[in-house]
Amino acid sequence: MNTAHLIHSHQTLVFEDFLSYLEIPSLVLDFVSEMPDSLHWYFHREGVSTTLFAINFNLQGTYEVSIDNMAAYDDLKFFPYLVDSLAKFLQGELDFDNIYEELDEDWIEETIAEEVAYLKATLTVLPKYFLAQPLDELAYVSLETLRPFGVNLHSSTPRIYGYVQYLMRHHALPCLKDWDEMEVPDVDEEIEVDIPQHVAIGRVKSWQLDGSETYETYSQEDVEHLLALASEYKEGKPLHGVVLNDIGTLHQEGIGIPVNGEEAIYWFKEAYKQGDRLYAPTNLGDLYRKGCGEVKPCLKKAFEAYQLSVDPYAHYRLGQAYEEGWTGEVCMEKAMKWYKQAAEEGHHLAIKRIKNL
Repeated sequence: MNTAHLIHSHQTLVFEDFLSYLEIPSLVLDFVSEMPDSLHWYFHREGVSTTLFAINFNLQGTYEVSIDNMAAYDDLKFFPYLVDSLAKFLQGELDFDNIYEELDEDWIEETIAEEVAYLKATLTVLPKYFLAQPLDELAYVSLETLRPFGVNLHSSTPRIYGYVQYLMRHHALPCLKDWDEMEVPDVDEEIEVDIPQHVAIGRVKSWQLDGSETYETYSQEDVEHLLALASEYKEGKPLHGVVLNDIGTLHQEGIGIPVNGEEAIYWFKEAYKQGDRLYAPTNLGDLYRKGCGEVKPCLKKAFEAYQLSVDPYAHYRLGQAYEEGWTGEVCMEKAMKWYKQAAEEGHHLAIKRIKNL
Protein backbone atom coordinates (compact mmCIF):
# COMPACT_ATOMS: atom_id res chain seq x y z
CA MET A 1 0.00 0.00 0.00
CA ASN A 2 1.13 3.56 -0.53
CA THR A 3 0.14 7.11 0.38
CA ALA A 4 -0.47 9.57 -2.45
CA HIS A 5 -1.01 13.33 -2.63
CA LEU A 6 -2.34 15.23 -5.65
CA ILE A 7 -0.91 18.46 -7.08
CA HIS A 8 -2.64 20.31 -9.93
CA SER A 9 -0.45 21.88 -12.62
CA HIS A 10 -0.21 21.76 -16.43
CA GLN A 11 3.52 22.49 -16.32
CA THR A 12 5.63 19.51 -17.39
CA LEU A 13 8.20 18.58 -14.77
CA VAL A 14 11.88 18.73 -15.70
CA PHE A 15 13.22 16.48 -12.99
CA GLU A 16 16.82 17.70 -13.17
CA ASP A 17 15.61 21.27 -12.54
CA PHE A 18 13.54 20.05 -9.61
CA LEU A 19 16.62 18.33 -8.17
CA SER A 20 18.54 21.61 -8.37
CA TYR A 21 15.61 23.37 -6.70
CA LEU A 22 15.58 20.86 -3.82
CA GLU A 23 19.38 21.05 -3.31
CA ILE A 24 19.49 17.51 -1.85
CA PRO A 25 22.62 15.77 -3.22
CA SER A 26 21.53 12.37 -1.87
CA LEU A 27 18.38 12.29 -4.00
CA VAL A 28 18.87 9.85 -6.91
CA LEU A 29 16.60 9.37 -9.94
CA ASP A 30 16.28 5.61 -10.49
CA PHE A 31 14.27 5.53 -13.70
CA VAL A 32 11.67 7.35 -15.78
CA SER A 33 8.70 5.64 -17.40
CA GLU A 34 6.99 7.33 -20.37
CA MET A 35 3.50 6.22 -21.35
CA PRO A 36 1.30 7.64 -24.13
CA ASP A 37 -0.81 9.51 -21.60
CA SER A 38 1.46 9.80 -18.55
CA LEU A 39 4.99 10.30 -17.19
CA HIS A 40 6.43 8.57 -14.13
CA TRP A 41 9.58 9.36 -12.11
CA TYR A 42 10.94 6.97 -9.45
CA PHE A 43 13.70 8.05 -7.08
CA HIS A 44 15.18 7.59 -3.60
CA ARG A 45 17.53 9.22 -1.09
CA GLU A 46 20.91 7.52 -1.03
CA GLY A 47 21.76 6.12 2.40
CA VAL A 48 18.25 6.82 3.74
CA SER A 49 15.56 5.25 1.57
CA THR A 50 14.51 1.62 1.69
CA THR A 51 11.69 2.16 -0.82
CA LEU A 52 11.09 4.47 -3.78
CA PHE A 53 9.28 7.77 -4.07
CA ALA A 54 7.12 8.17 -7.19
CA ILE A 55 5.79 11.18 -9.09
CA ASN A 56 3.16 10.40 -11.72
CA PHE A 57 1.87 13.02 -14.21
CA ASN A 58 -1.24 12.23 -16.25
CA LEU A 59 -0.49 15.00 -18.84
CA GLN A 60 -3.90 16.50 -18.08
CA GLY A 61 -2.89 18.72 -15.21
CA THR A 62 -2.57 16.34 -12.23
CA TYR A 63 0.54 15.10 -10.45
CA GLU A 64 0.41 12.28 -7.92
CA VAL A 65 3.26 12.07 -5.42
CA SER A 66 3.39 8.76 -3.57
CA ILE A 67 5.41 6.88 -0.98
CA ASP A 68 5.34 3.26 0.13
CA ASN A 69 3.66 2.98 3.53
CA MET A 70 6.50 0.66 4.59
CA ALA A 71 9.07 3.38 3.81
CA ALA A 72 11.90 4.32 6.14
CA TYR A 73 10.83 6.55 9.03
CA ASP A 74 13.04 9.41 7.82
CA ASP A 75 11.47 9.19 4.35
CA LEU A 76 7.99 9.36 5.84
CA LYS A 77 9.13 12.53 7.63
CA PHE A 78 10.58 13.84 4.34
CA PHE A 79 7.41 13.14 2.33
CA PRO A 80 5.44 16.32 3.24
CA TYR A 81 8.51 18.42 2.40
CA LEU A 82 8.72 16.70 -0.99
CA VAL A 83 5.04 17.38 -1.73
CA ASP A 84 5.29 20.98 -0.50
CA SER A 85 8.44 21.62 -2.57
CA LEU A 86 7.04 20.09 -5.76
CA ALA A 87 3.85 22.14 -5.45
CA LYS A 88 5.85 25.36 -5.00
CA PHE A 89 8.16 24.41 -7.88
CA LEU A 90 5.26 23.77 -10.26
CA GLN A 91 2.71 26.33 -9.05
CA GLY A 92 4.69 29.02 -7.31
CA GLU A 93 2.08 28.79 -4.55
CA LEU A 94 0.11 26.06 -2.81
CA ASP A 95 -3.47 25.05 -3.52
CA PHE A 96 -3.80 22.95 -0.34
CA ASP A 97 -3.68 23.55 3.42
CA ASN A 98 -0.55 23.10 5.54
CA ILE A 99 0.59 19.62 4.66
CA TYR A 100 2.95 19.50 7.64
CA GLU A 101 -0.09 19.52 9.94
CA GLU A 102 -1.81 16.81 7.89
CA LEU A 103 1.24 14.53 7.56
CA ASP A 104 2.70 14.93 11.05
CA GLU A 105 4.29 12.52 13.55
CA ASP A 106 0.87 11.05 14.40
CA TRP A 107 0.26 10.35 10.71
CA ILE A 108 3.63 8.56 10.48
CA GLU A 109 2.82 6.33 13.47
CA GLU A 110 -0.67 5.57 12.13
CA THR A 111 0.70 4.83 8.65
CA ILE A 112 3.27 2.37 10.00
CA ALA A 113 0.74 0.72 12.31
CA GLU A 114 -1.82 0.30 9.52
CA GLU A 115 0.79 -1.10 7.12
CA VAL A 116 2.08 -3.61 9.66
CA ALA A 117 -1.54 -4.65 10.33
CA TYR A 118 -1.98 -5.08 6.57
CA LEU A 119 1.22 -7.18 6.45
CA LYS A 120 -0.08 -9.37 9.28
CA ALA A 121 -3.45 -9.81 7.58
CA THR A 122 -1.78 -10.66 4.27
CA LEU A 123 0.60 -13.24 5.75
CA THR A 124 -2.27 -14.83 7.66
CA VAL A 125 -3.83 -16.01 4.40
CA LEU A 126 -1.10 -15.61 1.74
CA PRO A 127 2.57 -16.65 1.58
CA LYS A 128 3.92 -13.29 0.41
CA TYR A 129 3.45 -9.61 1.27
CA PHE A 130 4.66 -7.42 -1.60
CA LEU A 131 5.96 -3.92 -1.06
CA ALA A 132 4.25 -1.20 -3.09
CA GLN A 133 7.39 0.66 -4.24
CA PRO A 134 10.48 -1.35 -3.25
CA LEU A 135 14.05 -0.43 -4.14
CA ASP A 136 14.52 -4.03 -5.24
CA GLU A 137 11.85 -4.85 -7.83
CA LEU A 138 9.27 -7.46 -6.83
CA ALA A 139 10.64 -7.72 -3.28
CA TYR A 140 8.39 -9.39 -0.75
CA VAL A 141 8.18 -10.39 2.93
CA SER A 142 7.20 -13.85 4.12
CA LEU A 143 7.03 -15.60 7.47
CA GLU A 144 10.03 -17.63 6.34
CA THR A 145 11.92 -14.37 5.77
CA LEU A 146 11.08 -13.05 9.24
CA ARG A 147 11.67 -16.24 11.23
CA PRO A 148 15.52 -15.99 11.45
CA PHE A 149 15.05 -12.58 13.07
CA GLY A 150 12.81 -13.80 15.87
CA VAL A 151 9.81 -12.04 14.36
CA ASN A 152 6.34 -13.57 14.01
CA LEU A 153 2.79 -12.36 13.58
CA HIS A 154 2.47 -11.87 17.35
CA SER A 155 5.45 -9.50 17.45
CA SER A 156 4.92 -5.81 18.15
CA THR A 157 4.52 -3.28 15.35
CA PRO A 158 7.96 -1.69 16.03
CA ARG A 159 9.70 -5.09 15.96
CA ILE A 160 8.07 -6.11 12.68
CA TYR A 161 8.62 -2.71 11.08
CA GLY A 162 12.19 -2.49 12.39
CA TYR A 163 13.25 -5.86 11.02
CA VAL A 164 11.52 -5.35 7.68
CA GLN A 165 13.50 -2.10 7.44
CA TYR A 166 16.68 -3.98 8.38
CA LEU A 167 16.07 -6.51 5.62
CA MET A 168 15.34 -3.83 3.05
CA ARG A 169 18.36 -1.73 4.05
CA HIS A 170 20.61 -4.76 3.57
CA HIS A 171 18.84 -5.79 0.33
CA ALA A 172 18.09 -9.12 1.99
CA LEU A 173 14.43 -9.52 1.02
CA PRO A 174 13.65 -12.26 -1.51
CA CYS A 175 12.52 -11.04 -4.94
CA LEU A 176 10.59 -12.66 -7.75
CA LYS A 177 12.52 -13.01 -11.01
CA ASP A 178 9.69 -11.61 -13.12
CA TRP A 179 6.01 -10.73 -13.03
CA ASP A 180 5.04 -14.17 -14.33
CA GLU A 181 5.95 -15.60 -10.92
CA MET A 182 3.43 -13.36 -9.21
CA GLU A 183 0.78 -15.53 -7.58
CA VAL A 184 -2.59 -13.80 -7.71
CA PRO A 185 -5.16 -15.64 -5.59
CA ASP A 186 -8.53 -16.36 -7.18
CA VAL A 187 -10.86 -14.78 -4.64
CA ASP A 188 -14.50 -14.05 -5.48
CA GLU A 189 -15.33 -12.25 -2.25
CA GLU A 190 -13.64 -10.42 0.59
CA ILE A 191 -11.93 -12.57 3.20
CA GLU A 192 -12.22 -11.71 6.88
CA VAL A 193 -9.14 -12.54 8.90
CA ASP A 194 -8.34 -12.33 12.58
CA ILE A 195 -5.10 -10.36 12.78
CA PRO A 196 -2.80 -11.88 15.44
CA GLN A 197 -2.50 -9.47 18.35
CA HIS A 198 0.65 -8.56 20.24
CA VAL A 199 0.40 -9.16 23.99
CA ALA A 200 3.46 -7.79 25.76
CA ILE A 201 4.97 -9.71 28.68
CA GLY A 202 7.93 -7.36 29.09
CA ARG A 203 9.43 -4.22 27.69
CA VAL A 204 12.80 -2.49 27.35
CA LYS A 205 13.16 1.28 27.53
CA SER A 206 15.62 3.10 25.31
CA TRP A 207 16.35 6.71 24.45
CA GLN A 208 16.64 8.31 21.04
CA LEU A 209 19.34 10.84 20.13
CA ASP A 210 17.06 13.72 21.09
CA GLY A 211 16.30 12.18 24.50
CA SER A 212 12.80 10.91 23.72
CA GLU A 213 11.89 7.59 25.31
CA THR A 214 10.86 4.55 23.29
CA TYR A 215 9.95 1.02 24.34
CA GLU A 216 10.60 -2.35 22.77
CA THR A 217 8.04 -4.92 23.90
CA TYR A 218 8.16 -8.71 23.64
CA SER A 219 5.36 -11.27 23.55
CA GLN A 220 5.50 -14.82 24.87
CA GLU A 221 5.71 -15.97 21.25
CA ASP A 222 8.74 -13.68 20.75
CA VAL A 223 10.52 -15.15 23.76
CA GLU A 224 9.86 -18.76 22.71
CA HIS A 225 10.89 -17.93 19.16
CA LEU A 226 14.17 -16.25 20.20
CA LEU A 227 15.07 -19.04 22.65
CA ALA A 228 14.53 -21.59 19.87
CA LEU A 229 16.87 -19.58 17.65
CA ALA A 230 19.41 -19.47 20.50
CA SER A 231 19.39 -23.27 20.67
CA GLU A 232 19.83 -23.51 16.91
CA TYR A 233 22.75 -21.05 17.06
CA LYS A 234 24.52 -23.16 19.67
CA GLU A 235 24.06 -26.13 17.35
CA GLY A 236 25.88 -24.25 14.58
CA LYS A 237 23.11 -22.44 12.69
CA PRO A 238 24.20 -18.85 11.82
CA LEU A 239 22.24 -15.83 13.06
CA HIS A 240 22.56 -12.09 12.51
CA GLY A 241 24.24 -10.13 15.28
CA VAL A 242 21.16 -7.99 15.92
CA VAL A 243 19.14 -11.15 16.68
CA LEU A 244 21.79 -12.41 19.11
CA ASN A 245 21.58 -9.02 20.78
CA ASP A 246 17.82 -9.51 21.24
CA ILE A 247 18.52 -12.86 22.92
CA GLY A 248 20.98 -11.15 25.24
CA THR A 249 18.34 -8.54 26.06
CA LEU A 250 15.91 -11.23 27.21
CA HIS A 251 18.51 -12.46 29.73
CA GLN A 252 19.57 -8.96 30.78
CA GLU A 253 16.03 -7.72 31.40
CA GLY A 254 14.47 -10.99 32.54
CA ILE A 255 11.76 -11.01 29.88
CA GLY A 256 9.98 -14.36 30.05
CA ILE A 257 13.03 -15.89 31.73
CA PRO A 258 15.03 -15.12 34.92
CA VAL A 259 17.62 -12.33 34.82
CA ASN A 260 21.01 -13.85 34.04
CA GLY A 261 23.93 -11.45 33.62
CA GLU A 262 26.43 -14.09 32.53
CA GLU A 263 24.11 -15.37 29.79
CA ALA A 264 23.46 -11.79 28.66
CA ILE A 265 27.22 -11.16 28.44
CA TYR A 266 27.67 -14.32 26.35
CA TRP A 267 24.99 -13.32 23.85
CA PHE A 268 26.10 -9.68 23.58
CA LYS A 269 29.66 -10.85 22.86
CA GLU A 270 28.39 -13.32 20.27
CA ALA A 271 26.30 -10.54 18.71
CA TYR A 272 29.40 -8.40 18.39
CA LYS A 273 31.31 -11.28 16.79
CA GLN A 274 28.50 -11.64 14.25
CA GLY A 275 28.68 -8.02 13.17
CA ASP A 276 26.52 -5.98 15.56
CA ARG A 277 28.68 -2.94 16.24
CA LEU A 278 25.80 -0.75 17.41
CA TYR A 279 23.48 -2.37 19.94
CA ALA A 280 25.45 -5.27 21.45
CA PRO A 281 28.62 -3.46 22.63
CA THR A 282 26.51 -0.59 23.98
CA ASN A 283 24.26 -2.99 25.88
CA LEU A 284 27.33 -4.82 27.16
CA GLY A 285 28.77 -1.51 28.35
CA ASP A 286 25.54 -0.65 30.17
CA LEU A 287 25.46 -4.11 31.76
CA TYR A 288 28.98 -3.71 33.16
CA ARG A 289 28.31 -0.11 34.20
CA LYS A 290 25.18 -0.94 36.20
CA GLY A 291 25.62 -4.64 36.98
CA CYS A 292 23.13 -7.39 36.16
CA GLY A 293 22.00 -10.21 38.45
CA GLU A 294 25.11 -11.86 39.89
CA VAL A 295 27.39 -9.72 37.71
CA LYS A 296 28.71 -6.78 39.71
CA PRO A 297 29.36 -3.34 38.15
CA CYS A 298 32.81 -2.92 36.61
CA LEU A 299 33.56 0.47 35.05
CA LYS A 300 36.78 -0.73 33.44
CA LYS A 301 34.92 -3.46 31.51
CA ALA A 302 32.14 -0.98 30.70
CA PHE A 303 34.76 1.36 29.21
CA GLU A 304 36.23 -1.48 27.11
CA ALA A 305 32.79 -2.44 25.81
CA TYR A 306 31.79 1.13 24.88
CA GLN A 307 35.04 1.44 22.92
CA LEU A 308 33.76 -1.28 20.55
CA SER A 309 30.54 0.58 19.69
CA VAL A 310 29.67 2.98 16.87
CA ASP A 311 26.70 4.27 18.92
CA PRO A 312 26.76 8.02 19.73
CA TYR A 313 25.47 7.11 23.19
CA ALA A 314 28.55 4.91 23.73
CA HIS A 315 30.75 7.78 22.61
CA TYR A 316 29.13 9.96 25.27
CA ARG A 317 29.88 7.30 27.91
CA LEU A 318 33.54 7.27 26.81
CA GLY A 319 33.65 11.00 27.48
CA GLN A 320 32.15 10.37 30.90
CA ALA A 321 34.72 7.62 31.52
CA TYR A 322 37.64 9.97 30.91
CA GLU A 323 36.03 12.77 32.91
CA GLU A 324 35.38 10.52 35.94
CA GLY A 325 38.47 8.31 35.61
CA TRP A 326 36.81 4.91 35.21
CA THR A 327 40.15 3.29 34.35
CA GLY A 328 42.25 5.37 36.75
CA GLU A 329 42.95 8.09 34.19
CA VAL A 330 41.19 11.46 34.43
CA CYS A 331 41.73 13.41 31.21
CA MET A 332 39.42 16.27 30.29
CA GLU A 333 41.07 16.64 26.89
CA LYS A 334 40.08 13.08 25.95
CA ALA A 335 36.69 13.53 27.62
CA MET A 336 35.97 16.60 25.51
CA LYS A 337 37.07 14.76 22.37
CA TRP A 338 34.44 12.06 22.93
CA TYR A 339 31.77 14.51 24.12
CA LYS A 340 32.28 16.58 20.96
CA GLN A 341 32.09 13.51 18.73
CA ALA A 342 28.86 12.38 20.39
CA ALA A 343 27.46 15.93 20.16
CA GLU A 344 28.31 16.14 16.47
CA GLU A 345 26.43 12.86 16.05
CA GLY A 346 23.44 14.53 17.70
CA HIS A 347 23.34 12.90 21.15
CA HIS A 348 21.45 15.10 23.61
CA LEU A 349 23.46 14.11 26.71
CA ALA A 350 26.75 15.07 25.06
CA ILE A 351 25.33 18.39 23.83
CA LYS A 352 24.10 19.17 27.36
CA ARG A 353 27.40 18.13 28.96
CA ILE A 354 29.45 20.36 26.66
CA LYS A 355 27.21 23.32 27.48
CA ASN A 356 27.59 22.67 31.19
CA LEU A 357 31.35 22.41 30.91
